[in-house]
Amino acid sequence: MQHPQAYAWALVLMVAMALCALAVFVFALGMRRYPGMLTWAGGGFMMATGIFLMLQQGVWPLLPSVIGANLCLVGGGMLAAAGLRRFLGRRVPWRVFAVVLVSLVCWASWFTWVRFSVPARVLVFSLHMLVVYADLAQVAWRAWRTGSPWPALLIAGSNVVSGVFAVGRGVAALSGGLDALPSVFIWKFAAYGAFVVGPPAVVMHTAGFLLLAGYRSTRELRPGRPA
Repeated sequence: MQHPQAYAWALVLMVAMALCALAVFVFALGMRRYPGMLTWAGGGFMMATGIFLMLQQGVWPLLPSVIGANLCLVGGGMLAAAGLRRFLGRRVPWRVFAVVLVSLVCWASWFTWVRFSVPARVLVFSLHMLVVYADLAQVAWRAWRTGSPWPALLIAGSNVVSGVFAVGRGVAALSGGLDALPSVFIWKFAAYGAFVVGPPAVVMHTAGFLLLAGYRSTRELRPGRPA
């Protein structure tokens, strides 16, 4: 973590992810008939763990603080995507997710132990995380287009924003924005903006998911609706 303000925002993001996952978990305990909610919550906790591991870079060995952190963040995002897909009754592409994780481990390991490069490693992570954001966004968008209520747009929009900033961070890293040009705001914002927009994006995504569950629950409890 090269920038002190990014470290602080990463802490905020970690707490936001953990609290949002806890909210979905508590809601899911009373809505166990809805598939995918516990999976989504597990993904949130996993991503919070990934940020914790990432913050230990320079203190802990590279295996947990780099490879483990990347796996938890991307893998946790995939669990969240799988949870949303299951909740909406869609198939989960586990094989595709597995291929992405294997690719992540291979490239992250290459740029950690073979040809050490932090910028390249950040770009690798950003591109793999983009797969997760893209899946969440397109699944939520299709759900809204096929009849799901408006909270699906919150999920789609939050992940589009997260995906844009993930790509921006990767490009800024490859262009030297992590270390150089400290006086150029746009480069620093591109490099570390993902941590700034992360907490509100996570809250927006979680709100959309919980509202979708709330709409489904309300619809099922309407008078005259068969049980």
